[in-house]
Amino acid sequence: PQLRDDVTAVNIRVIGIEYHHDGNWTEVENFVPQTFNLLDLQNGKSLPLGDFELPAGHYTQIRFMLAIPEKVEDVKSNPDCNITFADGTSEPLFVPSGGQSGYKGKGAFDITANAKIEVTADFDVHKSIVVTGNRKYLLKPVIRLVVTELSGTINGTVVDVVDYNTSSDSLVVYSYRSGEYDVSEEDEVNGISFPNAVSSSDVNMSDGNFTLSFLGEGNYSLITAQYLGDTFAAVVDVEDNVEVFNGQTTQVDINTSN
Repeated sequence: PQLRDDVTAVNIRVIGIEYHHDGNWTEVENFVPQTFNLLDLQNGKSLPLGDFELPAGHYTQIRFMLAIPEKVEDVKSNPDCNITFADGTSEPLFVPSGGQSGYKGKGAFDITANAKIEVTADFDVHKSIVVTGNRKYLLKPVIRLVVTELSGTINGTVVDVVDYNTSSDSLVVYSYRSGEYDVSEEDEVNGISFPNAVSSSDVNMSDGNFTLSFLGEGNYSLITAQYLGDTFAAVVDVEDNVEVFNGQTTQVDINTSN
């Protein structure tokens, strides 16, 4: 299922970052722990985690260490990781083994001597929150590492958004590399629909706008899914051959009535 539409915050606390270099995991020095709401970091919004010096070389993984409960008895000692709702209530957000082994962000980048690059860790909240049958919330992060200057953006509008009932309906747009989407993606895998999407974006139900950021250059398919409450209802549109270019923004209009 999708996140409930009355969720106002998904809070996590990162207490450390480690990088994988020459076959070893090494802790980033001088990292300041931070707590933040993942829902504030959608539609291209980001926050800096810091400036760090890393050895020159080729990287494929960074690991994020979380202060987050693994079991019910850990909640009091890790109160900062939770999901909050519009009525002011909250539920703890559990991460199996998250405090011990961390969570990996994957994506290749190179650091050369005396050079500075900006790497974005893109955390897809739609693919990372699992709701169990007893309404226990689990965080299973799906994190992409992207060299920021080697990525582009899709800004889109669902032009017929007024045809939907905004009190019960919601729309999510998923991006796939061209040729990698088929209808089996609609089936839930471990509680996650569209598991192989590169990224996703909620559609603003008042104006139809959405943003897919930090996409590598190339050709994409956009899949628009309708949800009734927190339950997937149908794919209402597929847009193929959407081109993304480094450092540029591609504009897309989607009409789900066609």
